[in-house]
Formats: sequence, structure tokens, C-alpha cells
Amino acid sequence: MNILIKILQYLKYRKTKFFKVGYGCNFKALTSNFIKANKISLGNNVWIGKGADFDGAGGIEIGNGVIIAPEVVIYSRTHNFNSQDLQALPFDHIMLTAKVTIKDYVWIGRRAMIMPGVTIGKGAVIGGGAIVAKDVPDYAVVVGNPAKIVKYRDKENFEKLYQEKEPFVYNKVQHKKEYKQK
Repeated sequence: MNILIKILQYLKYRKTKFFKVGYGCNFKALTSNFIKANKISLGNNVWIGKGADFDGAGGIEIGNGVIIAPEVVIYSRTHNFNSQDLQALPFDHIMLTAKVTIKDYVWIGRRAMIMPGVTIGKGAVIGGGAIVAKDVPDYAVVVGNPAKIVKYRDKENFEKLYQEKEPFVYNKVQHKKEYKQK
């Protein structure tokens, strides 16, 4: 069965060319969709969950060590629906593009949606289901619709780990899980 999945992944992604793919990336789920992949850049150790839906028309740049849970949507374009030269309703044929930037060691929860033009700062955490329409500062934890900051990560501890030679979770502790009560 595993060989069949590998063959299907090869067939699906053989013509998909990203602008850049760093080492240690995992993104080739059969249920994911990458539009305008040639404008999507992945840093090192980027993990993208199944069912991802990325529209790279305006550009998407993802930093190192980013983990994106299943079914996350990233848009880098939208329809022109409210300009002085609007030619049709509810929108016209003009597409408005804006680059999405996700900095190093960001964690994006399941079914979050990132809108065009957003920059997500280093070490930020995006809660599952969040709709991110504005920039997120470094170390911020955001949740909700629209996404709002609920707290910040410990900057000192984050920076200490960030300076290590290999801080990425799957390289450091592999996929071992240890459960602790909150």
C-alpha cells in the first residue's frame, strides 16, 4: 500500500514546481492543492498537513521549521469587488494579489485561513480555525475569527532554542509524543 501512495504522489507532483523547496520538507499529500506553486517558497523543515489549499498567485514565502496542520488555507489573491473602476457585480475580472510571509518556526493549527498580504512573525502560533487577515507579531498566539492575540510565547526561551544548531521538533525528538496534563 505504501508503494502505491508513493507512486500516486509522484504522479501528482511530478509537474508541480515550487519556487524553492528547502531540505527536510514534507508537503506531498494527495489531498493538498497548490495553485501557482512556482510562486511558493518553502524553507527548510517545513511540514504541511494533508488537505492544504494554497493559492500562490501573489507569492507565499514560508520560513524554516514551520508546521502547518491539515486543511489550512492560504490565499495570496482576492477579487476586485470595490474599486472606482469596478466593471461587474459582485466582482470583476481583476485579481488583487498580495504576498503572504510566514517567518521561522511558526505553528499554524488545523483549518486556519491566512488572507492575502499577511505577515506572520517568527515563533507565532495560529490557533485552529483562526481567520488571519492582519499581520501577526513575533511570538504572538492568535485565535478566533477575526484572529486576535490572546498571549505571547516566552521570547527568552524561544530565542534560546532558536540559537541551537537543530531546534526543529521532528529533527530533535523525532515523532515521539509525551503527554502531560495542563
